[in-house]
Amino acid sequence: MRILISFWLLAVVVSLEACAQSPVMKETSLIRVPMGIGYGISDVVCDDVKTMSIPKKLEELKIPFEWTNQTKGLLSAGPLTEESEGVHSIIRQTYFLDITCSDELTTSISGEAILEGLNASGQWVGITDTAKIEHYSVQFLQRLDL
Repeated sequence: MRILISFWLLAVVVSLEACAQSPVMKETSLIRVPMGIGYGISDVVCDDVKTMSIPKKLEELKIPFEWTNQTKGLLSAGPLTEESEGVHSIIRQTYFLDITCSDELTTSISGEAILEGLNASGQWVGITDTAKIEHYSVQFLQRLDL
């Protein structure tokens, strides 16, 4: 019995060691991070903002979007790309908005973003820098001009 337990323990330790030594594939480009900012609109009918103004503006800007749950106000927008200076030549952005009606005339917009940058090797890498995410999120919400 002790031999069986010893072999079992050895097998567990060896398998754990193998897991620890194997490289972990990270999809950093798919990490959703909070936008870090919110946007509020008051004195405009919330349902109109949610169902008409935002989709209309996204269509005008030719930004692809999809309602993930229109009843709950969940909308994904993007990806959209823009040129950048510095480490990444192009930034690709996708936003996951949560559009909430506090009351009939108050709309709140918050959410998460995925930012990726095209590096010098031609690879898309995830961007998780809070300041950069907030910067691009502010620009995105300002484009909506609500």
